[in-house]
Amino acid sequence: MDYPDPPRVLPPALITTIAAGTSVWRIHGATRGAADLNPTPRPRVRAGGRFDSLDGTYSYLYLGDSPVAAVAETLCRNLPVDQSPRLIPRAQIAGRVLSELHTTRTVRVVDLTGTGATRINAGVWLTKCDPSGYLHTRRWAAAILAANPGIDGVQYRPRHDENTLAWMLTGAPGTPRHPAVAAVGGVIALDSADGHYLLGTLLTAHNAALAP
Repeated sequence: MDYPDPPRVLPPALITTIAAGTSVWRIHGATRGAADLNPTPRPRVRAGGRFDSLDGTYSYLYLGDSPVAAVAETLCRNLPVDQSPRLIPRAQIAGRVLSELHTTRTVRVVDLTGTGATRINAGVWLTKCDPSGYLHTRRWAAAILAANPGIDGVQYRPRHDENTLAWMLTGAPGTPRHPAVAAVGGVIALDSADGHYLLGTLLTAHNAALAP
């Protein structure tokens, strides 16, 4: 499918906020801190996430409003919907943990939920397309950030869970951790007895399970 590039001038975006002290969740490698930013440029379509930086002009991290959201966006976003059962390879949880963080200040983001995407002349594909469209979604992320200086990132709903919220927050290149979030504990290794129990519960809603 062909997706449009962002226009040269974006219409005004809808800005929303995350209040200071809000609990947010993240799945990440155990060797990274919960608030660590990822500086890796992602110029290739099959590597990385939806709103990663194409060229390294910003660092990024992804958060969810709950463990449900973190699992939906990190482990379930690319699961095929035309087969059952939907299986998560064990390699996807090896060396990864679920962490709880709190926002340390008010966070300002461009809202891409509801009519947020259409009001900037995008469409629902911006948050719902599969990885084949990620070069386009990353171009849109760069355009949104450039058109809205001072924002911390974007807010959207996970591809396969409209009941939760996800965020991509950005930082300047060379900044190791995002200053607006801090870990508060609650780390669970996904490839552990506790992690397997938690995932068993959360994946059921997606008709998914860990592969044998």
